Amino acid sequence: MVVRPLRCTKPDRYSVHMTLTVLIADDHPLFREALAGIVLMELPGADIQHAEDYAEARAALAANSIDLAFVDLNMPNSHGLTDLALLAKMHPNVPIIVVSAHEESDVIRACIQHKASGYIIKSASPSEIKQAITSVLNGDIHVPLDIDLSQTQEDQHSDAANRISSLTPSQLKVLIEVGKGKLNKQIAYDLSISEATVKAHITSVFKKLGINNRTQAVLFAQQHQAKNPRIR
Repeated sequence: MVVRPLRCTKPDRYSVHMTLTVLIADDHPLFREALAGIVLMELPGADIQHAEDYAEARAALAANSIDLAFVDLNMPNSHGLTDLALLAKMHPNVPIIVVSAHEESDVIRACIQHKASGYIIKSASPSEIKQAITSVLNGDIHVPLDIDLSQTQEDQHSDAANRISSLTPSQLKVLIEVGKGKLNKQIAYDLSISEATVKAHITSVFKKLGINNRTQAVLFAQQHQAKNPRIR
C-alpha cells in the first residue's frame, strides 16, 4: 500500500466510532455482499447502499449523504474513466475507491488522475481493504504497494484526464450520451434539458477536448470507457 497526501474531505479525522454511509457500486451481487461484510468489520453499524451500475450510483449519491464510495470501473453500459470523472466532479467531497481486477499501473494512475481517492484490486485481502478505508477517510490516497504516484507520466490517460477534468458535470453527462451514439433530441429527452442546451454543451465539449466533430467526440468517449482495450 502507498498513501499520498490528499486534501481531507471531512472536518475531523476518521474514527471507528463514526456511523457512516457507504456506497458499493458493482454489478456482481456476490462481490457487493462480500465487500459489504469487510466494510462492516471496519465500520460497524455503517449504512451500506448498493448500486449495480453508474446510473444507480449517481442516484444513490444524489439521494443519500454518502461518506465513502466503492466503485467498480467496469460496470455495464459504462464509460469507465468518464463516468468516474463525472462522479468525482458531481460529488467532490465523497472519497471514491475504485475496485477493479486490473493490476496495470497505467490503469491505476489513470483512476487517480480522474480524481479517485483510492484503488484496490479485487483480489486484495480484507486487511488491505480495511487499510484503504482508513487511509482514504483520513484524507490520503491509497494505491497498491508497487504503484509510485510520484512518477510523471505524460501518457494518453494523463492527457485525457486533464481534458476531462476541464468539463463541467453537465458537459460530462452529454459526452457520455454522445459516446452511446445518441442524437441531440434523444440526449435532450433523457437528460431533461432542451436540444439547444445539448448543442451548447457539445460545442463546449468540442472546444475543451480539442476535437472538431461528433465522430471524434464519440471516439474519445469510447476510448475512455471500460471497454477500452487497456481498461476492460
